[in-house]
Order: sequence, then structure tokens, then C-alpha cells
Amino acid sequence: MPEDKLNPLTTSQAYKRMSPKWKKIDTLLGGTDAMREAGRLYAPQHQYESDKNYKARICATTLLNMVEQTLITLTGKPFSDPVVLSDDMPDLIRGTIMDDVDLQGNNIDVFGRNWLRAGLAKSFSHVLVDFPRVKVPEGAQRTLEDDRREGLRPYWVMVNPEQLIFASAVYVNGVETLMHVRIVEETTVMDGFSEIVTKRIRVLEPGNVQIWEMRNKKWVITDQWQTGLSYIPLVTFYTNRSAFMEGKPPLLDLADKNIEHWASSSEQRNVLTVARFPVLGGAGVNHDENNPIVLAPNRALTDQNPNSKYYYVEHSGAAIEAGRKDLQDIEAQMAGYGAEFLKKRPGNETATARALDSAEASSDLSAMAGMFEDAVAQALQITADWMGIKVSGGSISVVKDFGTDDNSAGLELLSKARDRRDISRKTLLETFRIHGILPDDFDADKDLAEIANEPPSIFGGSESNIDAGQ
Repeated sequence: MPEDKLNPLTTSQAYKRMSPKWKKIDTLLGGTDAMREAGRLYAPQHQYESDKNYKARICATTLLNMVEQTLITLTGKPFSDPVVLSDDMPDLIRGTIMDDVDLQGNNIDVFGRNWLRAGLAKSFSHVLVDFPRVKVPEGAQRTLEDDRREGLRPYWVMVNPEQLIFASAVYVNGVETLMHVRIVEETTVMDGFSEIVTKRIRVLEPGNVQIWEMRNKKWVITDQWQTGLSYIPLVTFYTNRSAFMEGKPPLLDLADKNIEHWASSSEQRNVLTVARFPVLGGAGVNHDENNPIVLAPNRALTDQNPNSKYYYVEHSGAAIEAGRKDLQDIEAQMAGYGAEFLKKRPGNETATARALDSAEASSDLSAMAGMFEDAVAQALQITADWMGIKVSGGSISVVKDFGTDDNSAGLELLSKARDRRDISRKTLLETFRIHGILPDDFDADKDLAEIANEPPSIFGGSESNIDAGQ
């Protein structure tokens, strides 16, 4: 984005540092098509590999999306039971907000899951607590009773990290307080039978909102209003904060490992393609470009040189086995990644230093769930302020005890037992499902049927081997 002190699209330094991390995660979450489109960024082209061969290799590669699978599993854990609303939550919020927090029909469970997922994927995510615009005639006054009579009430808006391009804050009485925020928004309008997408910038400062749009190639303020609040009604939920509006996405290391698997998988597919087509070689052969060798049924190869001979050069299979082993090693590392977030770690506390259970250690995911509860409580308090409620906005509780101990050693032993064929493939995968490595709805039998319908495995195995693994 351009650097210009008069351009509201100017981004912060923190945003610039975070953007490459978000792009990597987004590409993986985009699946196979997005990885193929990224091309050389994640699967380098070899020095003497033609563009045609490279494109064919990438188009034959399918992503084993462990980032997506792990994100689904981790996000689902805190919401495995319905969200519990606190007893001190005002009835006005409980009855009018929690069943449709965003005015899009999403209740707190659905909205909260999406908010948590975004934070797990990107290190942090935001919610803007907004209120419908009401035009008041000049000289007139509007009351909270007017809002309630007309059914107007605050609503929550998800703001993805990539949308919030700039933010600044200062400490007021020891509390980090937002002073300036810029959010990129897109609006779509109909022009005949076509659509026109326009970009605008929402500028938030305490008590004030401005809308900037491009007009005649210049950014201008097209709307502004007062909120009636003394602060910016935005809440940021961090999962792994390192600085203001910065952090390491929790799944970033898994993303790098997933990209490594993508590149290795592409190489394995290429090796198998070469290995399946033996190359005809010859010694003492007199054929040249004007007298080409023709291979066809019922046709003999002849040569005037009595010492000439023909032979096929076939792949030894060593490279195939090495590639298969490399892929298996990477997959084993990725499979256990999600379980790391469920291990209980002594002394872990949330960022607010509120212990989840003083008598029991918490896992990384438990700590994140606790921080998520804190973020929701902040959003609820802003909601109460919008509605003129003078008491606490209440809070929520999500599941934080996932009943998962540090069993990585046991799972590793099971994986080795499977390699020795001491246990079945189904038993191994069911164990992974029980311990949260695979999603709760994973079906080993259905997965096996899907594998059987796939093209020959790029891992060098055969369908008969897979069947025998049952």
C-alpha cells in the first residue's frame, strides 16, 4: 500500500510485519487451488525444469491440509458445549443480543466460534461493537427509549486482521487505550446488471467516526458522526501477543511444515511419473533424426550394426522410497501438532493473570479460551454502554477443560506399532480422534473408502497395502 501521510490507506509498521504471516496462513486455508496458484512461492521450480513440466507437476499435486484440519479441531474444543451466560448478564442483553449478536442471525455460539477461529489462525482478531445510524432532525433530541421502542440496538461486527490497517494507542491510568483506528471496508452496489465494488476507510477516534472514500482520484470525507461514547468500541482478542497489534499465529510453524509437505509431495508425484515410464536406451545404434526409432506392437527393432543392442532403463525405486519416508515423517510431525495445544502445562495463566484453576495446570488452548472469555466480556460491556445500562454487561463461559493429558509419548508408540503392523490403521486413527488430533466426526471407514477412490498413491504404496492395514 502507498506511503502517504495524506492517504488513509497508509498502513502501520506492525501491519507490514504481520502481513506475510497472514498471507501464508490464508494461502493454506485456501486449499489446493490457492497453493497451486501460489506456484513457485511454495514449490520452487528446478533450474532445468521447463515451465510446461513445472505446471504439470504442480497441477498434479493435492494439498494435505493439516492447518485447516487442526484449526477446525482446536476451534471446536471450547465450543463442544453451548456457551454459558453469566447470572449477572442484564436481561436486556440476554434477551435481545445473545441470540443474534451481529444482526445476521448468528447467536453467541456461532459468532464466538468464528471469532476464536480467526484469532487462532492469525494471532489476533477484532470485533467492532456498532450501533445503527439514525438521522436526527436539527434541534431534536433522541433518547434510549426511542431506540428501544424502534428496536434499535448495538450489534457486533467481525473485523479481520487484514482489514484493520492502522491503530495507535496510549496508556491511560495503566490501561492500553485506543486513540486512532483505520478499517478498510468494501461496499457493493448494482449498476444495471453488474456489480461495482468500492473501497472505503472507516476512521475511528474516541467519540467520533469518519468515512473516507475516493472521489475524483482524491480521498475525501463523505460522512462523519459522533458516537456518544468516550472511547473506540473495538475489542481485540489475542491468542499469542508479542506487541501491540502483533503476534505469532499459533499455527505458523505447522503452516511451514505443511508447505514443506506440499513441496515434497510435488516432488514425489514427479518421481512416480518418471518411474512409471521406462526409457528405451541403445548401444551401437545407427539410427538418427532422419531414421527414427519407432515403437509399436508387432514391430521389431533392427540395426545394421551386429553389435548394437537395445535395453530399457528403469527406476530402481530408491528415490521413491526415500520420498515416501520423507512424507511419512512430515505427516507424523503434523499429526501431533494439534495435541501440543491440549497438553497441560504447570503454571500457565491467562494474560490477565487469572488462573483457570489454581489446583490444576492449564493447556495452551485453555489459556486462549480464558483470554477469549475476557474479550467477550469487554464486548458485552461496550454493548451495555451503547444501551445505557449502568451495570456490568455480564460474561460468558466456554469449555476450558478438555480432559487431555500429555500423552504424546503413548501416541508415538501407537504410531510405531502401526508401522510394525501390530495394530490396524483404523485403531490408530480412532485413537487420534479420541485424543483430539483428528476431528470428532472423523470416520475411519469413510476415509478408507475415499482413499480407495483416489488415483494411485503418491506415497509409493498400493491400494492392497491400504486394505491390508484394516
